[in-house]
Amino acid sequence: MSRGTLALDRVMTALAGLVLVALGVLGILWWAGRLGSVPDHVDLSGIRWWPRQQWWPWALGVGGVILALLGLRWLLAHLPRRGISVLSLPGSDPEGRLLVAAGPVIDAAADALARTPGVRSARGRVNHDRGRIVAHFDATIERGADLRTVADAADTVTGELQAALERQDLTGLVQLRTAGRNRAMPRVY
Repeated sequence: MSRGTLALDRVMTALAGLVLVALGVLGILWWAGRLGSVPDHVDLSGIRWWPRQQWWPWALGVGGVILALLGLRWLLAHLPRRGISVLSLPGSDPEGRLLVAAGPVIDAAADALARTPGVRSARGRVNHDRGRIVAHFDATIERGADLRTVADAADTVTGELQAALERQDLTGLVQLRTAGRNRAMPRVY
């Protein structure tokens, strides 16, 4: 989800809250008779003829379609974004761009992390997060894994990824999960 979507959600939530509080206060003041010149009853005779008009069903239909499209757009804005598929390398200029497919590069880095003693498996993806490029690794470790070794391997893999892509703005994020059971190790006879 983008920062713009989050900001819009917060603004609209605050606005809806303020409108509902204001309507509640106005309702209480109207019920208590403290609004002065506001009538005790609401007269809707001026708009009663709307539902009998030929344009009314069309207006409701168009309004419903517009609201449905806005709701669909809002829902789509909240879908998780896919990772970065192509990274631009330094040296790109108006005469040409140097691009690299992010998938094979991050897969190779995840494989390097998975070869660390105590790491059962690792997967990786590259995402944009708050204006930065983040190499996100999900690693499953054995229960007895040495966390210092795993952390050093993660730092090494991230450093090698930064060097290979020549991107100092790349940040590594490693999420560790502990395996449910330790794997049975092969026996040597």
